Amino acid sequence: MQIKKLFTGVVGVAGVCLFGSLPAKATARLQTWQFDTGQNRFMFTTESGVQPQVSLLSNPKRLVIDLPGIITDEAVGDQLIGGAVQAVKVMQADARTTRMVLELAPDYQLDPQQVKVWGLTDHQWVVQLPSAIPLATPTAQAKADPSPLPPLLSRNQVSYMPVALAATVIQGVQTTPNGFFMPVAGAIPQVQIYRTRDAHQMRQLVVDVVNASIPPQLTPEALPHHRYGISRWAVTQFRTLPPAVRIALTLDATSPDWQVTLAQGGIVLTPVGVAAPQIATAPTTVVLPVLSTAQVSSPSQPPNPTASAAPQPAPSSTASIPNRERVVVMLDPGHGGADPGAIGLGGLQEKGVVLAVAQQVAATLQSQGITVRMTRQGDQTVDLQPRVDMAAAAHATVFVSIHANAVNMQRPEVNGLETYYSSDSGLALATVIHRRVLSSLPMGDRGVKQARFFVLRRTTMPAALIEIGFVTGATDAPKLRDPQWQAQMGQAIAQGILDYLRGGR
Repeated sequence: MQIKKLFTGVVGVAGVCLFGSLPAKATARLQTWQFDTGQNRFMFTTESGVQPQVSLLSNPKRLVIDLPGIITDEAVGDQLIGGAVQAVKVMQADARTTRMVLELAPDYQLDPQQVKVWGLTDHQWVVQLPSAIPLATPTAQAKADPSPLPPLLSRNQVSYMPVALAATVIQGVQTTPNGFFMPVAGAIPQVQIYRTRDAHQMRQLVVDVVNASIPPQLTPEALPHHRYGISRWAVTQFRTLPPAVRIALTLDATSPDWQVTLAQGGIVLTPVGVAAPQIATAPTTVVLPVLSTAQVSSPSQPPNPTASAAPQPAPSSTASIPNRERVVVMLDPGHGGADPGAIGLGGLQEKGVVLAVAQQVAATLQSQGITVRMTRQGDQTVDLQPRVDMAAAAHATVFVSIHANAVNMQRPEVNGLETYYSSDSGLALATVIHRRVLSSLPMGDRGVKQARFFVLRRTTMPAALIEIGFVTGATDAPKLRDPQWQAQMGQAIAQGILDYLRGGR
């Protein structure tokens, strides 16, 4: 196995230090890469989340992996590997993009559909190549397939150390339909709650339990894995007098705020403003497509003029948005707080669904370097005029309001997507988002329509309002309730916004 470490001195941080949080790093870097010749598998990690862009080129044959928003501390040229991948080189494609090039053997037969780009987490990735056997021998190919792709890696952390006898023993963390429960033995816990951010500016909820300990058998695997928008748990034992335990929850973009209460036999954590099952979980395992014969110009080589007739990949969302640094997207999750919005089948509330979707939209746009503002981050009551005022104060480039539809409960056959605009400037935005969602999710098309909704006619920037389905619909309601579908809807809306910002009409 060839291993190259590009960043040293990385310090693991279990939650937030008792004496304060670490400062955020100014730039995300490529940390490590390695090529496993036995599995024909390329793996790399980055300092923060990234969405790799992978292209297969010919003449010469190579696989190019671009990492938008990532820089590398050093250029690495022609690290010899051998076999299907002859060499690997790492370079800075531009000021914000690291490029890794896998030089392939000339006789290595490779179909882009055979390449799997697998996200263990948003900053740990695997590029799996097929075995180096000619495609004409499918039986031998099947026998030589590499082992299955690695499972999700646990990012949880437990730091145990023996301490003097404590009044309270925290026995673990259990997932419940309402959130999480931490059973304890001994005295009623004494807790202190903090809300902060970690070294990567991720939101954290920190629970300090005084005069407490954890058992030695508590392991990272025993903690919940990416449930209800909590991407990481870190449990740390401190040898203070009396001893203390810190539980740090790292919240992803889909997670609301959380409240901590004491109950019989333990500590209860419940989300604020939304039912736990409605919290969309940001996907951490994804498989990305590989573009065939893409036009990727190298910083050290001019583009090949003979390849101009080759198919072109979709425009890069990280490179083709004009004045990216000035773009601000204002997302408006409808209703909230005292106003639940539409109430549908099984008591499904519009306000919780649209907030989960909006948070996924925000996470997707932010991963592409877009500045996002939201009219509400949790279950707050926000009137219509303040929503418009927030967009104006932020100098928003576009305004997108997200709602869920409803009709009479006796009409469950009414389902589908509707998107609205008021002014001519909003028509293109509404049309592009509507088209992207329909191409991404199987839904009924109820069209793009003009309407005089307050937030559309009182905003000065291009504005659209999307109704993502009917909470009263027999087809739509189960999807609206599903966190995975909410995440897919959020990603589709985000891609529609990116399409518009790239000049789509």
